[in-house]
Amino acid sequence: MKKILILLFVSTFIITANAQNLSVPHYGIKVGYNHSSFNFTQYNYLFGGFIKPTEGYPKPTQIANVGLKAGFFVDIKISKNWHISPTLSYSQFGSYTQLDQQWDNTYTGDTIRTYGFKEETFKMDYITLEPLFEYRPTDKLTLIVGPSVSYLISNNLVRYVEEENTERTNDSYNGEIPGVSDIDAGLNLGISVFLTEHFDVDLNLYIGMLGFEDIDEGYERTLKAFSISCGYTFN
Repeated sequence: MKKILILLFVSTFIITANAQNLSVPHYGIKVGYNHSSFNFTQYNYLFGGFIKPTEGYPKPTQIANVGLKAGFFVDIKISKNWHISPTLSYSQFGSYTQLDQQWDNTYTGDTIRTYGFKEETFKMDYITLEPLFEYRPTDKLTLIVGPSVSYLISNNLVRYVEEENTERTNDSYNGEIPGVSDIDAGLNLGISVFLTEHFDVDLNLYIGMLGFEDIDEGYERTLKAFSISCGYTFN
């Protein structure tokens, strides 16, 4: 998968370099938000994956995080209907997850099972590069597809564990995410509607294709996000 993404980026920049001879680039800015969470690939078989859920690891419930997405882009026309728009942005991702827990405690030879839960709040900030291909069948509508690669610049995990209405302080945590990968990469699919010649609204789906963590905790996690942004293209 990494080789495919690298090939896409190399191809993109070759096309970009050649395209500069075909049209005058236009520059712009985009501001919006990410509605992000985790994709647990062993539960939805994304892209035909055949990773089976690990026994004893039920799917966590989660609430998506809302974060800022803002940056700038270059719009280059490469044919009558095709454009390429390399975009550099600052993106906030995250998720809140909750998982039921149980413990077997042994006292004077007897085993007593207790119950509780684990809450984890993830927050990550990335610098993201997206060389997006845009197909414009009309002056008002654009279809978007392209790879994305992000570099992690900050991250935080807050873990709270409760057993029988009492916090398990030894299991709680507040700090950097253990084993988090510095690089994330995936695919963008979207649509853009031009309200005026210079102003447009983008709807975008990001599907992460690289593992979020380098450690195995029984879950296969990648990032996913739905974003809405407004763009302005300068003359």
